[in-house]
Amino acid sequence: YTFVGSGTSWSQQAKLVDGDAATDDFFRKSVSISSDYGVVGAYADDNGGSGSGSAYTFVRDGTSWSQQAKLVADDAAAVDQFGYSVSISGDYALVGALYDDDGGSSSGSAYTFVRSGTSWSQQAKLVAGDAATNDFFGKSVSISGDYALVGAYGDDDGGSSSGSAYTFVRDGTSLSQQAKLVADDAAAVDQFGYSVSISGDYALV
Repeated sequence: YTFVGSGTSWSQQAKLVDGDAATDDFFRKSVSISSDYGVVGAYADDNGGSGSGSAYTFVRDGTSWSQQAKLVADDAAAVDQFGYSVSISGDYALVGALYDDDGGSSSGSAYTFVRSGTSWSQQAKLVAGDAATNDFFGKSVSISGDYALVGAYGDDDGGSSSGSAYTFVRDGTSLSQQAKLVADDAAAVDQFGYSVSISGDYALV
């Protein structure tokens, strides 16, 4: 649901549903909004296999919202749960797939998409430079301008499931890992990176 504020009051503006809604897609697991654009994750959608996942972009025109695009990973696979986390900033969207297996079972990944007019296309796939089994990279994602932040709460650098987060920076059409963030007092089972947010030069984990 979208809401609009007027002074101190908020009122519901629209109810968003995906154009190909199906049982147990779990459209609504993750949401993000930036200006006139919104993105909603449906991590259990089955387009690329059972539980491969998807995300949907919506655009506002006056008081109305309409679906603009359905985002799926170019290498979608069963149980990746693409759409478990989403973030949007300007013309860019970031979507997490925490059960992707590129770096080992459930190592995780995230995908950036870029908008050109009314079309969205995949720009890059992000994986951790030290990806490992059960890191769950992509459990949380955030994007702001040229920077992206991805959480990996199952990472073990400071003990089992102590967690970490990774920053990426965009240069043209490419994104590269810039830093790995860990807590100064990291400890086992802290799950640092379970949630993340980035704005300008500041990140919160």
